Amino acid sequence: MHVPQASDSKHHEMLQEGNMDPKLEQAPRPSISDGAEDQILESLGYKAELARNRSALQVAFMSFVLAAIPYGLATTLNYPLVGGGPVNIIWGWVLVSAIILCVASSLAEITSVYPTAGGVYYQAFMLASARWRRIASWTCGWLYVVGNIAITLSVNFGTTLFLVSCINVFEKEPGVPVFDASNWETYLIFLAITILCNATSALGNRWLPWLDTAAIFVTFGGVIAIMISVLVIAKHGRHNAKYVFTHFESHSGWPDGWSFCVGLLHAGYATSSTGMVIS
Repeated sequence: MHVPQASDSKHHEMLQEGNMDPKLEQAPRPSISDGAEDQILESLGYKAELARNRSALQVAFMSFVLAAIPYGLATTLNYPLVGGGPVNIIWGWVLVSAIILCVASSLAEITSVYPTAGGVYYQAFMLASARWRRIASWTCGWLYVVGNIAITLSVNFGTTLFLVSCINVFEKEPGVPVFDASNWETYLIFLAITILCNATSALGNRWLPWLDTAAIFVTFGGVIAIMISVLVIAKHGRHNAKYVFTHFESHSGWPDGWSFCVGLLHAGYATSSTGMVIS
């Protein structure tokens, strides 16, 4: 089953009215299981305009792909390592995952009622009281825009550093990297990655579902490759289970509690894309 979408232009028209038509708010919403996606949009006051070119499986895995677990693990691992060591990594992921599951469940429930392309800013408008719905929607929408810009640039810059590090796995001689990138060279690589990503999204829309599908397998493959590589190639040996699950060691210089919270950025960064899939 495909996820119904609606155009953002219609969202803006409805937001400008100040209050929704009570008939629309009380309109019956057919079940998706009945194959009535268009009827659901009509009950919300929309006409279906956007093509539904992603399957339910692609949408389900999109969250996992957006999280980019191999990337998230590699680029922010230093935070829990410095913040608390093994305990911060293992139990930090357990804690953050439990919180994210609550967020995902809440968003899923809301999206099942208001399945539109506007996502959270439209949902904020619908769920807020008549007095606050405009400011709630405006605030939510702009926070979402700024957040997307920030995390996109963050991911692209992290990818740049990750790419340079991968190249430097091969050394000219022990301790001497193959490509000792200067600041301006790193910045140029960052710009190239940003332009490539924007061009792919803007010009290759017809191929994005295929790209999403390929990314699913690449992501799963990356997770498996990291697990096997780290276990097989361990230069300094391996620790026992007690060390992995119970050893806490902070090198940050901060109090242990605060240091542990900073280490949660590792898991939080990798799962921060949970809400992006609904918009």
